[in-house]
Amino acid sequence: MPPHFLALVLALLASSISAQVHVIGWQTFENAGANNNSGISDNSPDSNSTFDLTPIGSNSNGLYLTGIIGPGASVQGRFGFGQNANNSFLNGPDFGGGGNGINIIDVSLADGSPGVRIGPQGGSGTSSWKFRTNGSQEFGDFSITNESDFAFRLERIHYDARAGNANSALDLDLIYLAGGTSNLVRADNGNEVADLSVISDINFASQPSTQSISESLAAAYGTAVRLEPGETASFRFRWTNSTTDFAESQIDNLAFSGTFQDQNNGFVTIDPVSFIPEPSGALMTFLGLGLLIGRRMRK
Repeated sequence: MPPHFLALVLALLASSISAQVHVIGWQTFENAGANNNSGISDNSPDSNSTFDLTPIGSNSNGLYLTGIIGPGASVQGRFGFGQNANNSFLNGPDFGGGGNGINIIDVSLADGSPGVRIGPQGGSGTSSWKFRTNGSQEFGDFSITNESDFAFRLERIHYDARAGNANSALDLDLIYLAGGTSNLVRADNGNEVADLSVISDINFASQPSTQSISESLAAAYGTAVRLEPGETASFRFRWTNSTTDFAESQIDNLAFSGTFQDQNNGFVTIDPVSFIPEPSGALMTFLGLGLLIGRRMRK
């Protein structure tokens, strides 16, 4: 086979098996009840790059990943205080930040249409998830479910957090919730992640102030973590250390990101949306084609 053709074959192969980072996330938040003080119950992330118009294998209405906030997200289903529609804070252009944020418009909407910014800061339709330190209203649960036939390596959780005023909670923990249907497993030993393990802990030195976070789960646990096909992982935001009760804080632009892997082929990366073949099959196809063309060229 001519060297230049071999290089082309390898380049095409590399592009065919490259992993796409998939993202699902909420730009807006649906009330659990009749008003903005009824908590959040939302099972329809606005952004979802896993939509497939012609899905093959397991999926949920054409989606390979789904998510829930509030009831149904965990055993307890904590849903915070409700929705804040103030357009003077949060509602920025990215999921998370810290050098690993994701531009929201780069993520397609859940119906497969191009990504758009819903309710930008200063505009109409803004929405954030609000909390207050009163009973269970300082807790908010959310989950991700792998609806596909492949393992999903959950790589980052993205969010923006705001301590609303001088009396607001100073500390925010992001924790994993075991129990119920939740089953996020460690890649190093195959065991489930420990219940109530802290993924990130943030302190707000001043209020009001905002932090944009894109937390690496591999860094938090010292190993990659995965969702097997059909499995769910549940998480909780926990606000603590407020000066007074009823002080408000908010979360916005909440998202998960990661890559799919073929658990039956050494966990190589794969993209169910693009129907990427396993590397060994692709290699055989490309090399076979290359040999055939090479022989014809020599003739």
